[in-house]
Amino acid sequence: MEVLEKSEPFDAVVVGSGATGGVAARQLTEGGLRVLVLEAGPPSAGRKEHGTFWTNVLRAVYRHNFKGRQKVQETHATYWSSNPALFIDDVDNPYTTPADKPYHWIRSRVLGGRTLLWDGVTPRMSDFEFKAASHNGRGEDWPIGHDDLAPYYADLERFLKILGSRDGLAALPDGDYGPPRPMTPGESVFKERVERAFGDRRVLISRGMQATRRPNDDDSRSYLSSAATTLAAAEQTGRLTVRSNAVVSRVLVEPDGTRARGVELVDALTGKTEEVRARVVVLCASTIESLRILMLSRSAAHPEGIGAASGVLGHYLTDHIAGNSYFYLPEVRNSSESYAFSGSDSIIIPRYRNLGDTHETYPGGFGMWGCIQRLPIPRILMKKRQLAFGFMCARAETLSHFDNRMELDPEVRDAWGIPAAHIVCEWKESDLAIAEAAKRDQEEMITAAGGELLKLTDACYTPGITGFLRRMEGHWSRSTPGLFVHEVGGARMGTSPKSSVVNGYCQSWDVKNLLVTDGACWPTSGWQNPTLTAMAITARACDHAVSELKKMNL
Repeated sequence: MEVLEKSEPFDAVVVGSGATGGVAARQLTEGGLRVLVLEAGPPSAGRKEHGTFWTNVLRAVYRHNFKGRQKVQETHATYWSSNPALFIDDVDNPYTTPADKPYHWIRSRVLGGRTLLWDGVTPRMSDFEFKAASHNGRGEDWPIGHDDLAPYYADLERFLKILGSRDGLAALPDGDYGPPRPMTPGESVFKERVERAFGDRRVLISRGMQATRRPNDDDSRSYLSSAATTLAAAEQTGRLTVRSNAVVSRVLVEPDGTRARGVELVDALTGKTEEVRARVVVLCASTIESLRILMLSRSAAHPEGIGAASGVLGHYLTDHIAGNSYFYLPEVRNSSESYAFSGSDSIIIPRYRNLGDTHETYPGGFGMWGCIQRLPIPRILMKKRQLAFGFMCARAETLSHFDNRMELDPEVRDAWGIPAAHIVCEWKESDLAIAEAAKRDQEEMITAAGGELLKLTDACYTPGITGFLRRMEGHWSRSTPGLFVHEVGGARMGTSPKSSVVNGYCQSWDVKNLLVTDGACWPTSGWQNPTLTAMAITARACDHAVSELKKMNL
C-alpha cells in the first residue's frame, strides 16, 4: 500500500484498520474522498513459525510466556491456536483495573486489527435489541433501528460473501446470503431433537463467512481480514493511503472547539509526535482505545475531552457474558469424513427468551453458537473417538450500567508516553442471572438431544476453542469481563447531547466533523456477535458524512 507523504492533505483520516476502519475506508474512498488510514501497529505480524505443534508451543512459551509480556493476551482462546505476534505486548500497552474487578482487554495492533482473530460469524441485530426499552421497558432505545441499517447490512453481506439460511424469524432478521452450508449428521440429529422437545427454539446453520484463519501463513491473506476485503477494495479506488506504526493520541480541534482539524500521533518507530490534518476524522480504534482518544482530546473548549460535557463519556461499558459446554452424542457415530468449521460452517440457536409478551425474571436475551463433529477430539476423549464431539457457546446480553466505565489512569503511561486506560467493569446481579439461565438452558438442550456433558475438572487440550491447557470450572466456564472481546459502549449514540456522546449518524454532538463508529457508540450490547452490525453502523455513518461534505455541511 501507498507510503504516506506527511505533508499531503486528506479529506478523511480513519483511526484504526480493523473491521470498522476497513469499512470506513471503503465507504469513504468509494464516495470520492482521499482517505488516510492510521494503524498503530506494523503492516504485518509476519508468519507463524512452521514445524510440529509441540515445537511451536515451546517456541511460543519461550518467546512470550517466559518473558511475561503477554500475560493478559495469552488468556484468550485464540492465543495458542493463532500467531501470538497478532496480540499486543502487555508491557508496552498497559492498563489498570481495581484489584477486585479483573478485566481482560484483548488487543491486536497490526494492519487488520482483530479481524485477524475473529471467526466470521455475522448475524444481524433485531429491533428487540435496538428498541429494547420499548419492548421490555429497560435502558434506552437506540436512535436507529434495523430498517436504518438494512441496506448497509445487505451490501456487506454481498461484499463479504456471507452464507446462511433465511428463516423468517423476527429475533434474527434474514440477510442477503449465499446458499447455506450443510449441517453435519450430528448437528442434524441435535436440531431434530431440540426442536421437537422445545417448541420455541430453533437450531440453524450459522450465518457467516466461509473462511478460516491461516495460522501457518501470512495472516493478512485470510479472507476474514479487513486487509484482504474492505481495505483492498478501498485501495483499488486509488484514493487510499495507509500508514502503519502511527499511534494516535488525540483529536485536534479548531480554536472554537466545534470542528476537528486532524489528529496528533506518535510515530511508533521514531517516537516523534506529528499532526495529520483532514476534513473529517473517524475513530475506529476499537471501543476502549477510541474512548481513550476522546478523553485525551482536551482543549480550552473541551477541558475533559470531547464528549465529556454529556456526563456519560466512558460510562456504560459492557461485554457479552459467555460460557462453553462440551459434550458428545453417544448415538451418533463418526465417519472418516471431515467437516469444515467456520462462521458459516457451524450452528446457531437464536434468542428465544423475553420476546413478545413473555417476560422472564431476568432482562435481555441470549443465543448460542457451536458445532458437532467439526473439531479435533480432545485427548480426554481418545477412547470415544468414534462418538460425535461438540461444543456450545452461550453468549448473553448484559445490561449497560453507568458505573461500568473506562477512565484515564493518572499515573500509568504506555511505551509512547500516552496515559493508560483504567477499566472498572464487573458483572452485576442481573448479568449473573442471565448467565445462569443460559447455562441451564444449554444443559437442558444437550440432555434433550441425548448428549452427555463433559465434566472436565482437570486441564485438557482442545485446539482452537479453549486454548492450550486451559482449566475448566466443571464443564462450564463463565467469561471474565472483556475476555469475550465483544466490548461496546462508553460513547453511546442518542437523541440528546445531554445523555449521549454522538448522534444517530455517529457524529460527535460537540465536534460535528468527528465520527465515532466502532463499538464505543453502542448504547446496549444485544446478544449477537457485534462485528457485522458495527460495520453496518460505520458504513451508514460514512455514507452520511460523504453526503454532508458534498453539501458543505461538515
